[in-house]
Amino acid sequence: MRRQVNLLCWREQRRRACLRLWGAMFIGIFLITLALIIAGRVRQSQQYTWLALRQESDQAVRQMLTQQERRLHVEQARAQVVKRREQQRMLTLRWQTTLLTLAEKMPAQAWLTALEWQDDALRFAGLANRFPTLTQIDLVARSLPGFGTVTPGATRRDERGRWQFSYQLQTEAIDVEIR
Repeated sequence: MRRQVNLLCWREQRRRACLRLWGAMFIGIFLITLALIIAGRVRQSQQYTWLALRQESDQAVRQMLTQQERRLHVEQARAQVVKRREQQRMLTLRWQTTLLTLAEKMPAQAWLTALEWQDDALRFAGLANRFPTLTQIDLVARSLPGFGTVTPGATRRDERGRWQFSYQLQTEAIDVEIR
């Protein structure tokens, strides 16, 4: 007995298996492509988010630095004001000391009629009862600390017989640097 073999069934099974394989491969490739696209989009979204955060942090740092710079400028301005005040106070104290020294060393037979302190110069004028007192006044003017140039002015007698004198004292270069 001869049996007949039907290969159509086997071919049908093989065709289905082949369709399943190619279908699975197509679906697999489609899913892998879809997963890669989704991963790319997620990565791009993360990059945009990271970039936005970086821009925000950069802007915050810039604002903070700008505020710090403003504070620093304000502090520097305050420090300069304080420094100028301190220098002015020291200069005033120096002039006060100079004027007190001048008053203490001035001979009893002489008195001042004019006293002018302007910038870095001291000018004073006065009267003396006796001529030898003028020598003492000259010594006093030259002994005052902090003055480099002492320029005596005109000396003459007034109508009452008193001696008129005047001096101009220029401060040393050190005082000019303080200003």
